[in-house]
Amino acid sequence: MAVITAVAVPIVAVVGVVWAATRDLSRYQARLTEQVRKVTGRELAARVPLTVRLGSEPAMVAEGVTLSNAAWGSRPDLARVRRLTLFLDPFSLFLGEVKIGRILLEGADILVERNEVGDANLEMLPPPDGSGPHPGDNRSLRLRTVAAFPWISTVEIRDSVLTVSEGAGRPPAVVEIPNATLKSQAPNQTLQVDGRFGVAQGVPMDLTGTAGSFNGWMAGLPGNIDLQGGFGGGRISLKGSINAKGTSLQINSEGTDVSVLGPYIRLPVPSGGPYVMNTKASTQRNGFKVEVQTLKVGNSEASGEALFRVDRKGTPTIVVNADIARLDAAELKAAPVVAAPAAASQAPVQPPRLIPTMPFVASWLGRSALSVTVRLGEVVGLGAKMQNASVTLVSGETRFTFRAAATIGNGSAGVDLVYDPAGRLGQTTLTATANRVSLGEISTLLGLDLGLRDGVADLDLRLRGGGRTTRDALNSASGSIDVAMGKGFWPHSQLANWPPETQRLLGGTDAGVPFNCIAGRFEVSSGVANLRRLVVDTPRGVLVGGGYFHLRTEGWEFIVAPEARDNQNASLATPMRIKGGAGKQTASALDPNLSKLLVGGGTIPSLVAQVTQAGRQAGANACAVLAPRVEALRPGLRAQLPVPTSDVRQRASRPAAQTPGPQRNQQR
Repeated sequence: MAVITAVAVPIVAVVGVVWAATRDLSRYQARLTEQVRKVTGRELAARVPLTVRLGSEPAMVAEGVTLSNAAWGSRPDLARVRRLTLFLDPFSLFLGEVKIGRILLEGADILVERNEVGDANLEMLPPPDGSGPHPGDNRSLRLRTVAAFPWISTVEIRDSVLTVSEGAGRPPAVVEIPNATLKSQAPNQTLQVDGRFGVAQGVPMDLTGTAGSFNGWMAGLPGNIDLQGGFGGGRISLKGSINAKGTSLQINSEGTDVSVLGPYIRLPVPSGGPYVMNTKASTQRNGFKVEVQTLKVGNSEASGEALFRVDRKGTPTIVVNADIARLDAAELKAAPVVAAPAAASQAPVQPPRLIPTMPFVASWLGRSALSVTVRLGEVVGLGAKMQNASVTLVSGETRFTFRAAATIGNGSAGVDLVYDPAGRLGQTTLTATANRVSLGEISTLLGLDLGLRDGVADLDLRLRGGGRTTRDALNSASGSIDVAMGKGFWPHSQLANWPPETQRLLGGTDAGVPFNCIAGRFEVSSGVANLRRLVVDTPRGVLVGGGYFHLRTEGWEFIVAPEARDNQNASLATPMRIKGGAGKQTASALDPNLSKLLVGGGTIPSLVAQVTQAGRQAGANACAVLAPRVEALRPGLRAQLPVPTSDVRQRASRPAAQTPGPQRNQQR
């Protein structure tokens, strides 16, 4: 019997495979297509008809398979599968039947979306002719049996993408599935999951466990979820439930670098670690809430919550509150930069700009309300210690407001930005103040290299301009900027192109050129910041002057008239002109004729004496005290200040307006 069995079983298996291979599969494909239509009301099609693949695992293969989408869907197909493999059950072949044991999807592109009224394209119903009395069947008093698709207990997925779109105004969530296996004995039983999941440019998650049921996912209520696995060199777990009573999901994660969370929450998360995060997501009566119970990154610690809801007027509202007890900026690095494509890398490199072009995205104004409040107890790692900081962001129906304030070292700083999109260009108002704040800290916070990192500054900035981007707003800005700095060093690199005589006059060491104080006032008009009164006091001389800085072209030109503190260097104190801009090399030249044009008749007041006298006031910045009196000390200064040429002003002006429509007094 053993010999007979050993010989008969392979023969029967081969006969069964040959029988299946010789069958006309078109009728099986037609039957399968009809069964899917009766169950779902959707059309199943294949670009390449079913074929049989012989081997250790006999299977039927179809290529270019599509399942039609809902009538209101954004694209014709709900699912597109590059290759579909139906593995046949060997035991059923012995009986001359074709039964599917498992299914393999390769290159699947599945779209799950909702329309404006909240209907999902996963909601599939049989067509009108799929049930009900049919007199033609002579069973008019009986209901036809509801069609049911044979359940396949094992589904394998390879190199596939799942896109979930929640409607207009919300970016779709795209989940990449390199490989996954889903097992369940019935559609209403627990679904076993084992696979790798990720998002674009993100570190994938290796998850294993249970995730509701198939019927639950199709209805949008998966059920109990218990998944855990590896994530970015650490661990992650998702436990909770999504059912008719609501959502309650606990997400715990730990690893070596917190930046792995960035692609998943769609924010530029800095690099740093190790990290531990405990988060809870839950539904409330009128919204969805995400609580960050604990977030520790190195020596930094924070907590917070975000509430998403829709108010009575139907406006989506987002409220975010965060408390950062301690933030160690030295442990955090900038978010990893994604490598640019080869074609983009060959593009010419543009010179860096001091002021980037950032659009004021106002499409969501009036459609949603946003409120963000962040409180920082302590920020270290920036040089000077920052305490009691607060950041507030409010977006209402008509305007956008950003406010920030903090105590930095021995001083304080604050900024207030208001954007009103009303009108053709909108209006931006920027107010910023700083009192005894290190320029190095300001440079670090703004991401700018101002060079004068050792000085302590007082700043008062008030600007207003119209435009849809930062450049356009600054191009039309008007206002004033007052700057006063204390003792510090001027880097040698910024003075390398100055005339040799001026460099010898200023002296300096390897650390740079020291200065006692700097003060000036910019009067901003139509995007041009005119520096009317500039005073620079150094140990070897005093310099006064002025010029302009074009906020859009980032070009500048100044004149500087020095006065030596001693007679030994008096011959080096010659006025000069300096000119430069973003991506341009600084050019300078001496202009001895300016000496006679800057002073009036009679006795010439000494700048050194005036600075010395102003410095005797207790707690006063000598340059700030002297700056308002520069025009009286050098009456011809304003007339000699450089200004942008007319062609520069024309190129930097607002974009040409569209052709106006007919006026009232014109014939229409």
